[in-house]
Amino acid sequence: MSVDGGIAAVVPFPGDPQFAALLSVVRTEFRVECFMPRAGHFLAPTPCRISSCLRKNASRGLCAEHDVAWRKAGRPEREAWIADPANWPAGLSLDVASCQVGGCLYSGGLSRLCDLHLADWNGLHSRGRHIGVTEYAAAAPVLARPAVGPCSFPACGYGISRHQLCGGHHYRWAKIGRPPLAEFPAELERRNIPRFSVAGLPPLAALEFQYLLQIRTDQRRSKVIPSAWVRAVNTVIAEGVTSVRDRTAQHWGQLSPRHTTVPQLFADLLEALGDLDGPAEEWDRDVWRPDRLGFSVEERQRVAPLDFTGITQPWLRGTVKRYLRLRLARTELRTAARNLNDFIQFSRFIAEARPDRQHDPDVLDRPLLESYIGWVGRRTVEKKGAYCGQPLTPSSRSRLLSVVATLLETWRRYHWQPVLRPTPASIGTSTRGPAG
Repeated sequence: MSVDGGIAAVVPFPGDPQFAALLSVVRTEFRVECFMPRAGHFLAPTPCRISSCLRKNASRGLCAEHDVAWRKAGRPEREAWIADPANWPAGLSLDVASCQVGGCLYSGGLSRLCDLHLADWNGLHSRGRHIGVTEYAAAAPVLARPAVGPCSFPACGYGISRHQLCGGHHYRWAKIGRPPLAEFPAELERRNIPRFSVAGLPPLAALEFQYLLQIRTDQRRSKVIPSAWVRAVNTVIAEGVTSVRDRTAQHWGQLSPRHTTVPQLFADLLEALGDLDGPAEEWDRDVWRPDRLGFSVEERQRVAPLDFTGITQPWLRGTVKRYLRLRLARTELRTAARNLNDFIQFSRFIAEARPDRQHDPDVLDRPLLESYIGWVGRRTVEKKGAYCGQPLTPSSRSRLLSVVATLLETWRRYHWQPVLRPTPASIGTSTRGPAG
């Protein structure tokens, strides 16, 4: 076992470069088949307030199973419901509860009815009498059966229903795959402990999911909901791929249309795997993520990642990245993002005006820049809304021109490569450098 309770370390998958690259970055603590975070670990879910509950994925005080049980009970006053021990057995909990029918001496399984009352209730439904469990339990008679001894589950005092188990424990035993009865208590307890298993995944996909656990732990922004994890893992197994990268994030998301956390798991995992293929330095990437550049939550609020791929000329893209990196030392992130959109417009203009010279920095001559002034003057608002199709305001036109003029001035001042020809003249009215 690992220090965090993980079991069954993953066997290496030789000969695969992707596997080797990933193996070099995934820490040993996560390279286990079943990762069980210790108390205090970032991925350790919040404990359920039911004292006997081993599940930890709590929301508003209750784990998912107890929250469902509370809802099925008709959403009574929450604190009183939590305090009543009769409500504590739920889902795959070790303890079971009595049948809901008053006076019944047997334990409840599905819908908290013993197997006799469950069969009777189902019979009513089959005969067209559709009533709720609570209504049925309030009026149902007590049903007796010959005594055959107590349930074999440790410390359980209810009578046997089937397979040496009471109704409640038989329901749990069947739900977890009918393990040998001698192993049933330990297996049931293990199922209640929060864990992240990659069992059933091919070696590369398993390592990718383990990397996701490491990323979420290191970033400390979002935990992993165990139920979402199980669904994501099962989705990959059912898809029959060797790697999550064999499908797009959109494809994975479409396989869980009713979930929000599952598609996000796939999106985060694919983004993290993509990071391994790109430059280690965020500044060298074509998409800058503000959180990776050290900006606070407040600074990056309502600011999307800075995507330079809209600048289609490689030489111009590299220079704009260098320029905005300089600007970000003394200006707000949102200002730099707005400047980037202006440079994307300039790139679009060059592509339209000189389609045969997209890889030539010498295209920036005086005639081209003078043409850009006219091009900007003819632009209209493209964003959907009340002003769509209207001419740009004078301030917008001035900004588009002055931003490019400042870039050219800075480019020439610092002698950046590729070196500009001496012919480009400043356009617009601004002569401020990047510190402005």
